[in-house]
Amino acid sequence: MANVKITDMTAASTPLAGTELLEIVQGGESRKVAASAIGNSATAVPYASLSGRAYIAAQSNADQTGSTSAATAVQFGTTDFSSGISITNNGSAQPTRITFAAAGTYMVAPSIQFANSASTNYTATVWFRKNGTDISSSSTVVSVPKVADGGNTFFQIVFYVQVTAGQYVEVMWLPQNTAVTLDFISAGAIAPAAASAIVCSERIA
Repeated sequence: MANVKITDMTAASTPLAGTELLEIVQGGESRKVAASAIGNSATAVPYASLSGRAYIAAQSNADQTGSTSAATAVQFGTTDFSSGISITNNGSAQPTRITFAAAGTYMVAPSIQFANSASTNYTATVWFRKNGTDISSSSTVVSVPKVADGGNTFFQIVFYVQVTAGQYVEVMWLPQNTAVTLDFISAGAIAPAAASAIVCSERIA
């Protein structure tokens, strides 16, 4: 074919089938590659289909208590579905570790249902740990109202973390007073139950 400017070429039909050949320069030489291979590598996340994406949705259907003198890891005892991310036990056999099978950048989004059984407002601090080490500047302070003001509040955050294969993240919390707990609420006549804690996570890069 004679030399033709790209702007003068006939437009290709889209979406591409994946079998089309494109020219690339590799090792200083021109080579051909199928359109389906563009973007695929040992570290690429295959967004062309659901296959290979890492994700998890997990929750806890139990009340959880904390300590005012030491951090407590949030437990996620029930995994709804997952691929490439799992909830594993800590050293005390509690399901607290959000564990990643492959290296990458992940979104981690915990949701926590707090309750306060006291007649005074109290706070709870929530933050993240990676492989047992606190992640800098990851804390959030949550105000939990006293019983007279409802006694409940809901906390949610979207956090991004980079990990290597096999590393894990934990959601930590520290109540100002032990009257503050993570509260499971049973199903009512109309509304379903409220988990004491929920976590969703997926690989984004």
